[in-house]
Amino acid sequence: MVKNLSTNQIILIAIASLLLLLAAFSFYLLQDPSAPLPFAPPPPTSTLTPFPPTPTETPSPSATSVPTRRTSYTPFASPEITVSGTPVEGTFTPATGVPTDGTQTVSAEPNQTITPGFPSNTSTLSPNNTTSVSPTASQTLIAGQYLVTGRVVQKGTPIANVIVEFRDDDPARKVKTDSNGYYSFISLAPGTAFRLAFNQADNPQLTPTPEIASLARIEGTLPPGDTIIDLPDLEVSINIQGIIFSLVAPVDGATFSARVISPSNPLQFSWTLYYQGDSYYSELGPKGDDEPVWISGSTTSTSLMWNGILNDGSHISTGSYWWRVEVNKTLENYELAAFTHEWDLIFNP
Repeated sequence: MVKNLSTNQIILIAIASLLLLLAAFSFYLLQDPSAPLPFAPPPPTSTLTPFPPTPTETPSPSATSVPTRRTSYTPFASPEITVSGTPVEGTFTPATGVPTDGTQTVSAEPNQTITPGFPSNTSTLSPNNTTSVSPTASQTLIAGQYLVTGRVVQKGTPIANVIVEFRDDDPARKVKTDSNGYYSFISLAPGTAFRLAFNQADNPQLTPTPEIASLARIEGTLPPGDTIIDLPDLEVSINIQGIIFSLVAPVDGATFSARVISPSNPLQFSWTLYYQGDSYYSELGPKGDDEPVWISGSTTSTSLMWNGILNDGSHISTGSYWWRVEVNKTLENYELAAFTHEWDLIFNP
């Protein structure tokens, strides 16, 4: 049995029902129109086909891209560019072949070994990037003048500021070598004898002193017909291939009795080898005089015997003397010579 509802109750029920309808309608309006209705059966199940993958763009060869780093490469020298200065740190290995891209490989000239000693030919050797000496403005040749030129070397290397003396028919004159080791003299006497000399006493700057010749020279005849006369190199070192050309015996300051030296009891002189020399001469002279009173005959040995007889036929007398050895080499029309240092000898009665 339903109780009778009052008017107020009926109004409240009506308002509640209206609010529920409004709420349901509002909910419906908020839904996706394509969405299924509430309590609608689900659509039939089907297999979904995936979208095709997005294609990846491959850059063309002309496109700008970052190249793959090379682990190493061999640089090639350019035949048109010369690089000078201090190289960067590290080891640089020049290419030894010709690359396929046409670039030529520049190879340095092989090292040349200069053998010190007397020169083996009469040609004047010029250092790299230099030319033979020619007359300068102050050496302009006139008719009848000849230019005599050459180099002074120490172990084959040209040396500057070395004083040399030249003698021909004119009085002796001295000059210094230039920065390339060259000297030059004007001569008016072709066809005559000459002497070009180096004296250690004039050149104390050259060291070590025991390895510098006390005297070195070139002698011969000035060839006629040539306006410029090139002489062979004048070597002033007596340390050739590690052997110093020097005296051995008698020792410096040795004393002997003059009267006991005879053909039956000769005095022996000995010295070391000079590489590339042809022959040797031993000389003896009075102390304080540069002129020898005895010069031995030529020998290819490094020792000889002396019977006490001087070049004038007299016998050695008491007093103080010096002795030295000269090494010679004949080079076509010239005679080259170098001398050891002098040692003292004392002869008592």
